[in-house]
Formats: sequence, structure tokens, C-alpha cells
Amino acid sequence: MLKDAFTFYYKATQLKDMLRQGAVQWNVDKDRLESIAEHTFGCMILAISLQPELDLKIDLGKTLEMLTIHELEELAIGDVTPLDKIDKKSLKLKARNAVYNFVKDLKCGKRLMALTDEYNLGETQEAKFAKAVDKLECVLEFKKYQDLGQVSLSNLKPEMLQNKKVKEFVESGQYDLADIFFLYHKPAFEGFGIDEKYWFNHLKSLDIGVQKPKEK
Repeated sequence: MLKDAFTFYYKATQLKDMLRQGAVQWNVDKDRLESIAEHTFGCMILAISLQPELDLKIDLGKTLEMLTIHELEELAIGDVTPLDKIDKKSLKLKARNAVYNFVKDLKCGKRLMALTDEYNLGETQEAKFAKAVDKLECVLEFKKYQDLGQVSLSNLKPEMLQNKKVKEFVESGQYDLADIFFLYHKPAFEGFGIDEKYWFNHLKSLDIGVQKPKEK
């Protein structure tokens, strides 16, 4: 029914009011932090621009749907980050059940569930690309925060070192925060040619096109 589509819309767009917890946990100094919905938009723009540059023979529309739908689970489980200590197995089941309940009354519900499962399995080229874009968008956003002086390792709190990989990167003393975000998520996108060498030689020095605010 048409009413189900509007009900779904109102439920799904609550993501516009949910903040990205990475920005909260790392104490990003910004008047208005990014919402989950804004992250989704960033992912879609990134996917649209990267797909032809990487010459990927994929269904881009399907990838964009995956990038949109997979965030629905966060309405139920929140925006989980590497700093959260959570039982991922039980969380995945809760997340899938939540998405099913969100889409079950829609005529496209079965297709949306299939896309959710395909994304989470990460076996198709579309799913792999969607996962890569999801992680890379986060890295690029934190690079922007760092370039604008809105976040740094100087804001580090003890609880941020509970993740072993993050702790190793921090304690090595070799990397800034943007480096750590890239290296932590690197397995998701290095298969697309965006590896450590590309980060340090190209992406890290990329001009974000936004002027750093003047100090008061």
C-alpha cells in the first residue's frame, strides 16, 4: 500500500538526525557533526565518481541501492565503530531482523532484503565495491576534519586504545589520525588499487578544496 511507502520513508529518514559516532568518539571540533544520512550521500557521490575511473563493470544502480539500504540497520543497533566492544555475531542477527521489519510491508521488501544480504556477504563485485566506498568515505571525511584542524591524536582518550589495531598504529608514532583511519580500513579497498602507497603518495596530500577557518 502507498501508506507503507510513506511509513518507511519516515522511519528511514530518522538517519538524518543520527550522528556518526566516529566523529563523536574522536571529539571532532565542529559546530554540526555529520549525520548517518549525510555519510550515505557522501558514499553515493564517491561511488558515482569512482566507478568509471576504476573502469568497474558493475551495476552502479544496484551498488547505490546497497549503500542506501545497508545503513537502515543503524536505526536499531546504532552506528557501531571500531572503538565499540560489541558481540558482532549477535549484533548482525539483530541488525538483519531490524531491516526485515523495516521493509517487510513494502512491495520491494524482498529485493531490499536480498540487497542487504548481498552487501553483508560481500561476495559480489557490487557488494565489495559498496563496502570499499563505505569505508573510504569515512577515511576521506576524517582527512577533511584533520586538514581543517578539527580533529587530531591530541584528543586521544584511554578508551580509544582498547582496539588492538588502533593501539598499534598510535603507539608506533609513525602515523597521524587520517593515516590510522586509512590503514585500519585498507583491506576493504586496496583490491581496487587504493593501497598504502596510493594513500601516502596521492590521497593524503589531496587538496580538500575548503579553507581552514582563521584562528580567533
